[in-house]
Amino acid sequence: MIRLIWRFLQTRNNVLPCFYGLLSIAFAIGSFLIHPILLLGSIASIFFTYVETVTQLSFRAPKYRKPLLEDESWVKTVHNIGSNQILSYIPPTHVKSKPTLLLVHGWTSGASRMVGRAELFRSRGWNVILVDLPSHGGSSRVQKWTAEYATTSVIGVMNQLYSLGHVDGKNELFYYGHSMGGFIGLRLSERRNELTWKPVFGGWILESPMTGYTEIFDETNRILRIPKALQRIVLWRMISQFNDLNIGRPKISRLEQTDAPIWGMTSEPTLLIQAHNDERLGDIHYLRLEDAFQKSGNGHLLTSNIMEDLRHSGCAIHERRDVVVNQWLDKVRNYSSSD
Repeated sequence: MIRLIWRFLQTRNNVLPCFYGLLSIAFAIGSFLIHPILLLGSIASIFFTYVETVTQLSFRAPKYRKPLLEDESWVKTVHNIGSNQILSYIPPTHVKSKPTLLLVHGWTSGASRMVGRAELFRSRGWNVILVDLPSHGGSSRVQKWTAEYATTSVIGVMNQLYSLGHVDGKNELFYYGHSMGGFIGLRLSERRNELTWKPVFGGWILESPMTGYTEIFDETNRILRIPKALQRIVLWRMISQFNDLNIGRPKISRLEQTDAPIWGMTSEPTLLIQAHNDERLGDIHYLRLEDAFQKSGNGHLLTSNIMEDLRHSGCAIHERRDVVVNQWLDKVRNYSSSD
């Protein structure tokens, strides 16, 4: 019972910091009214208030959202995934003889920002699925955000679309992920058996992808100026909360488990489109991906294209990127631009 209560407290925002904060006040008052030794309890509670506060920031959701996708050429579907509502968008007509593309946006973005990328595939006659991740676009806000839960949401959306007849199980499924969407794509590849129709993946397109959480954790430490001596404690609390936020998933025990290739790797032809001067993620993420492919012996599956005129964000429409994608698709599956 105590474990269940603790698990619930870990999944809610502000609860543990407030709990320890109130406890520190109680101990402080007790040290004056009862015994000075209680002041040690107050100091310990203040310490845990700090630890829980900075840990909570590791699971923060975006403060602002991109506008909801409202376009007659996209049909919105509301999916109940657990206690949250996740939105997907598909074209009005479904062509059973064509491949399907799942296109997932990045952090603080939304489905509305992926329409430009989607048009390339719609012009080929493909079926395209856009998704608003949790706390993005029109989807429900979650108390604490994790890429694992976002992947669970995407899997739930795809399974529901399949049951509704909007996904054809006989044709190939392709995936396109930008930034955080790339990170979710790697995890989706790892968890592909949870897709009810066991799709055949035709290929993966990862644009300026995030490929690990280690650097994000290090960045959080720098931004919040967390003392080096406390970083291991914060990491321990972060992992504990991550596991409680993702009940039913295998537990992690090390930060390296949130990095590729342990987090996930693709095993089909993969196109890496990378901004040369990635002002958000730098070069360590795409270099990790390239290194993982080489070490796995599947380097032949990866096509890397580093583009000097591409930025990490703000390139919803980019003609040269479209040329690169089209050429790769033609090479990978011998699709013509009219297929």
